[in-house]
Amino acid sequence: MELCRQTKHNGSFLCPDSQRPARETSYTFSHVPVRHSMLARKCCLQGGDHPSNSWSRLKIPPLNPMLPASSPTTPISHHLILKNGNYLAMHYIKLLRPPVVESARAERCLRLVLAVTTDLGDSFFSPKDPVDLLVVGAYTATKDGKEQLVPVVLTQRSPPKWKAGMRVLKLDLPLPPHPIKTIQIRPANRQLTALGTTDIYPATGQGLILAAFSDISMEKSAAVPSVCFRSLRLPTPDNQTLQVEEDMGDSIARHIWDSGIATVSLLADKLLGASATPIGKPMPALQQLLRQPRASPLNILEVGCGIGTLGIGMARLLALKKGPKQPAARILMTDLPEAGERARANIARQAEALSQASAPSLEFESLDWEDGQNGVFGEQVQGNAWDLVVVSDCTYNTDTLSPLVQTLSALHRHSTQQSVRPKVFLSTKSRHSSEREFWDLMAADGWSIQEEATLPLPHIDGGGNPIELYLFEKK
Repeated sequence: MELCRQTKHNGSFLCPDSQRPARETSYTFSHVPVRHSMLARKCCLQGGDHPSNSWSRLKIPPLNPMLPASSPTTPISHHLILKNGNYLAMHYIKLLRPPVVESARAERCLRLVLAVTTDLGDSFFSPKDPVDLLVVGAYTATKDGKEQLVPVVLTQRSPPKWKAGMRVLKLDLPLPPHPIKTIQIRPANRQLTALGTTDIYPATGQGLILAAFSDISMEKSAAVPSVCFRSLRLPTPDNQTLQVEEDMGDSIARHIWDSGIATVSLLADKLLGASATPIGKPMPALQQLLRQPRASPLNILEVGCGIGTLGIGMARLLALKKGPKQPAARILMTDLPEAGERARANIARQAEALSQASAPSLEFESLDWEDGQNGVFGEQVQGNAWDLVVVSDCTYNTDTLSPLVQTLSALHRHSTQQSVRPKVFLSTKSRHSSEREFWDLMAADGWSIQEEATLPLPHIDGGGNPIELYLFEKK
């Protein structure tokens, strides 16, 4: 998703463990900065490492017997009956304002302003029956000389509800005496929540909502967080998580979009999950390119990376995939300069997970398609031949389609001069019919489709636009 030429609007912790029995809830804390995320961004901007992360696991009993059980067998149909024939697609809990701790009253409370919307915020979640939301906080405690995160449910007294017709939900939640460091907001029913890539692909037929995570500033003098987090559990034995941050608010800039998260979920299944062997549908040629043994590094360039969901996800998956030892891949994410802060912060969040020598390198460099179409590239783009160019959710703005296509062709010319013939992998969700101009421009410039597939988003009873996947080649 290219960051700024927008003509329209543009964590991992407290993850309930679905493998536990129905009347027991387990929370997994993973990749949660014990120190405030502002420090993480400061370290990133200064070129330092991301702060150390805290890992711990604990189980707590269900705090409200009226909440839906977390058993995978619990029926969900009555929670997701659609209103007025509108199909339920994937939705996101979005924090519209930074969480604020109010201390003027007898007891401290946490003020939240949120909505449940689609990725672009152009449609609000509209269930027939109200959906209970769960807000879980975490504070740090020292046990056996080690800091651990301890969860506490903040909505135990009266679970808030999201109802059809709502556009915003404002909450005042009493806080415990312990200083809360971070919160998670999600549906109380585990089956409505996307907590891992396997919840998104293969499509389950459910409408799913992606949880939101945020750090909390308890001190008046401390900087107020301007970002929230998204977190997805990867299909690994140790439940590693992919975490990216995005801006708070209802704009579409610097936010997670459907195509990136859905494509990462597909690739997680094909590279790490039950479908990891043998290579098969969908997109077998893409899978072969990502999995085949190589004598030289696999060089991947992402254009229009936005906050970096797809490029970062690919780096994490390539680091985890099994296979013969080979040179570490290189992934370079590019976008306009104003995307750099968020993309670099999200790269910094992966520092520990990508610390092994065999893990891909992951970097960001500015690239304006107005320059790229003329073959004007930065030092890192210019200094490498690219095997695969990745594009995700970049076709929605028709004003930039011609520069985008010309940039892809310029990258092809640049790489073929070094005897590398790059392919282009496009992941997109069609927003309007005029986007089809991209395919016409690609064909006119000599690109052909090697393979294509559609990737349904989680929803029920059909409907909604799927993710479209294409692998282009140029003779």
